[in-house]
Amino acid sequence: MSRNSQRTNANLQYISDSVALDGRVNVIELSKSLSVSEVSIRKYLSALEQQGVLIRTHGGAVVNVKPNSSTPNTISTLSQPAIVDNDPCKLAIAASAAQLIKPFSRIVVDSGSTTAHLLPYLQQIEGLVVMTNSLPIATALTQKSNNATVLMSGGTWDPLSQSFQGQMSEKMIASYNFEMAFVGASGLDLAKGTTTFHELTKLSQVMSDSSEQTIVLAQSDKLFKKMPNIELSWGKISTLVTDNLLNDDAQRHIQNYGVTVMCTPPMEK
Repeated sequence: MSRNSQRTNANLQYISDSVALDGRVNVIELSKSLSVSEVSIRKYLSALEQQGVLIRTHGGAVVNVKPNSSTPNTISTLSQPAIVDNDPCKLAIAASAAQLIKPFSRIVVDSGSTTAHLLPYLQQIEGLVVMTNSLPIATALTQKSNNATVLMSGGTWDPLSQSFQGQMSEKMIASYNFEMAFVGASGLDLAKGTTTFHELTKLSQVMSDSSEQTIVLAQSDKLFKKMPNIELSWGKISTLVTDNLLNDDAQRHIQNYGVTVMCTPPMEK
């Protein structure tokens, strides 16, 4: 084996070990650590993504959360298969959204199948304060996290979403200040914002009002789901994290409201 091949293999192993240990890696930091160009780092990340080691994100990569994996920090450790479905698209959206969370952030996370995929990243980020109305997320964070402070909203138990809802939840959340709110969406309306069939939309609105930024996690096909009730107007949303199938016209339309649109990298076929 040539010296270049040995160095490449060593660099790939270093990145693989780093992402397994920390849950995420950054292109600039890796470039400095390994003394190679950022272009080379991106090639390494592409190679490791093809091997299923990680998922590339803007500026870096996160560990690939695999169903039925024996790795401790995987979403399959949740005992709520009805909530967490290991959908690759939702995993990629959550991985991209997690890049917005810095150590020691104060965040609130709504219940939902897409937001639940944030869990393995929340478990790995140091010193978070996390409030949630989702019992599966709260339970998993109390069992395994990197020194997270977990706050539960309380309220009326909803067995369908396995979360707490109602006025008590709203009052509890409204009494705190957060840097970011992470919410899902049943539907997306280009003219109005996030939509739902559910008439009780106040909890997501309170989460948004209590936070400096509101990040919506939703697949692009939600644009084709017509819902009667407005949950969050575009004016309340800071960032939409979605998949790479969002068409350019829709992206520009949403951005015109002042919303940052983050699309996940193309998925391997």
